[in-house]
Amino acid sequence: MSNDTARQSQSEHDRDDDRSAIATLINGSLRLLVDLLVISLWVLFLTLLFLETAWPGWTFYALLVAGIGVYVSVTAAWVR
Repeated sequence: MSNDTARQSQSEHDRDDDRSAIATLINGSLRLLVDLLVISLWVLFLTLLFLETAWPGWTFYALLVAGIGVYVSVTAAWVR
């Protein structure tokens, strides 16, 4: 009887591990998609801004890197 309980407990533990792995995969995928969307919108915004103005090209890259750096530093604290 205790052997059946141990097997059932192990089976439940395996199911919990599977659910946890799936949840981690889904959360990671969503985080990646959100990061891709935010950075793509930043690039689009900068591109449109620089097409409308006559600012030098090096400032585009400086603002691009600075914006991504700020985004990474802000979202780094969101890791559990």
